[in-house]
Amino acid sequence: MKYHLFAAVGQALLIISTAAGCGSSGSSQDGGTHAQSSSGGQGGNGQGIEGGAGSGGPSNLGRSSDASGGGTTDNSVGSSDGSSGSAGDSGGADASGSTSDSGSSGSGTDSGGPDAGGEAGPTPCTKTVQSSMDCNAPVAPGDHKDCMLGQREYLIYAPKNLDLCNPVPLVIDGHGASETAAQQLYGMPPFCSGTTCWNGPGSGWRLEAEEAEGGFLLVTPQGLNNMWSQGTDPDFMVQLVTQIEMVANIDPKKIYMTGISNGAALSYWTACAHPDVFVGLSPNSGGTLNNTSVCSPLSKPLIDIQFDDMPDFAFSDSQSSVTALAMADNCKEGPKDWKTIDSTTTDKVCLLNPDDNATTLVPCNTIMPAVQPTTCQIWDQCDGNVEVVFCQVAAGTLHGSANAALDGHIIYENSTNLNTPSVAWRFFRSHW
Repeated sequence: MKYHLFAAVGQALLIISTAAGCGSSGSSQDGGTHAQSSSGGQGGNGQGIEGGAGSGGPSNLGRSSDASGGGTTDNSVGSSDGSSGSAGDSGGADASGSTSDSGSSGSGTDSGGPDAGGEAGPTPCTKTVQSSMDCNAPVAPGDHKDCMLGQREYLIYAPKNLDLCNPVPLVIDGHGASETAAQQLYGMPPFCSGTTCWNGPGSGWRLEAEEAEGGFLLVTPQGLNNMWSQGTDPDFMVQLVTQIEMVANIDPKKIYMTGISNGAALSYWTACAHPDVFVGLSPNSGGTLNNTSVCSPLSKPLIDIQFDDMPDFAFSDSQSSVTALAMADNCKEGPKDWKTIDSTTTDKVCLLNPDDNATTLVPCNTIMPAVQPTTCQIWDQCDGNVEVVFCQVAAGTLHGSANAALDGHIIYENSTNLNTPSVAWRFFRSHW
């Protein structure tokens, strides 16, 4: 199935370069031996961005309805301390997971604290993995591999904080039409349309992976002729999951699909066809190409958080696709106001400079001039306790191409500085 939206604007979409053969991209670890240990299990029932959350659930981009001590619904994307139940002076977890006799309901964050009852964590686990460019070898923290599955290429990005002792989440990130996997993952070489180039960090998922609450394995596949097809590529995504499970300890309840434009369509095609494999998706700048039957009926409900901005030529497709999924999930309420991300947001979900490949994540309230607001609406009370969100990014997205529809489409480098993967990841985590 062609992605006809691109005919209107010439070449559109994001990020990947041509890299063939297994292991050509190199590893940041240079063959070293990696060891990790974890001492103490995660306590309580929730987890904040930097501190423990109370028993009601996550404080970061939490559910729309607050439980006791649960997530906030203010303008911050995630609070650093949780609303209640953070580890106190008596009973809080220290860096090694120890506790005093009277533990609080919060959990420590350095290496996992005791549970609410103050019980000691599990026996510390130590595991070593030798870094290797062999795509059939176990993945080590910091590995960056260029691999082949049959005749199909895919890139593996393992953050330095990859947990070797516990199952980890998996994110598969689809590039846009006319892009490459390397452009999507690394932003190199820059994606260009005519004489205009976008020089940012790619999709931004690798930046979020390296954050303290990231730690997920990131896989970026390469489309045939830099395109995705509804007929064959959803099955290829499932084959990738199976392949990655052979070299990494993947949590089957935390496998997600994401992408931009043609990759956004791939996200819907894949997750809706295989909700037994994928638990959620985060499409950007596009959807099902106005084919709302793609996700109806669903054999299992899916969480979804979609991003787009008004100038984008695919904006109506994004709106119709996310609305159709909310209907397929049988959501009983919404859309209603959920989150606003703006100059008051203290969480690190903004890029210091979205047009700089070496940019970093920073709190949005530290950026000058002040970032324009991104407003999000939510559908909730859905089957399976899932939720569906649509975030409309502020319209200031021009980067000099004199084509607002195309510049709006390249949403990863929006001039509002929002790193959409950072918001999506917090939403995913709120459903654990």
